[in-house]
Amino acid sequence: MNPTLITIWFILISALTAVIMRKVKKDKCLKDFRNNVVTVELLNGKKPQGELKLKSTGFKLNYQQRIVEEPNRPVLSFLLYKNEYPDIQAIVRYYRDLREKNLKERELDFRKTFHPGRSRRALRSFTNLLKIIKDSVVEILNLLTNHMSKTTPAGITMSGQQGQISKMQNELYGVFETSYEPLLEDYIGQRVLLELKEGDRWAKYRGVLKDYTAEFIEIIDVEEYGAEKLKVDLIVLRKYGIVRHLSE
Repeated sequence: MNPTLITIWFILISALTAVIMRKVKKDKCLKDFRNNVVTVELLNGKKPQGELKLKSTGFKLNYQQRIVEEPNRPVLSFLLYKNEYPDIQAIVRYYRDLREKNLKERELDFRKTFHPGRSRRALRSFTNLLKIIKDSVVEILNLLTNHMSKTTPAGITMSGQQGQISKMQNELYGVFETSYEPLLEDYIGQRVLLELKEGDRWAKYRGVLKDYTAEFIEIIDVEEYGAEKLKVDLIVLRKYGIVRHLSE
């Protein structure tokens, strides 16, 4: 086959795969709060509250009642785009704001999460193994591509498009990138102490580590959150929140 065609097909397939995955991929921590009423605490002090509708490019909060923005402009929802996630201080699920259906779902999820059984742990271990294998396959493909670009006629042609090829590889790796963290895995389903940066201080909250992704940490059954000392579930950015201690 013509080396140029090989290059074109490689770029097209990589681009198509990356686009499709970006359209369907959603953060699994945020997925746990879908269709629940949550409060998003932003670094600028704003705290929009509404029913969370998750998309691959961000999320929407549907307000429970019409809110009037200055000057006298009624609004019904709030959009936060994915590139704005670093502006999030915390996503808070107050039990007092949940519908009865959501409360029952949350209670069932908590029972499954807190001190999970052997079958649940085995399933998570298998999933983590797949993540490690996936990372290894990506690395091997990168090495093979680099080797081909230096040693084969088709690769020499591809090397002329190396900038575009590298871009496609980075996009694919970003889509398939895993978040496996051995240190956190030991604490899944157990009570931990979360250190959360709030302005110039680090607050500490005790709760059960439910899950984590490359961007977020999800802590449920959090005790005494905020000035009102309420029980909540939390999603925080990993850049602002650190699981430091096992708490039981």
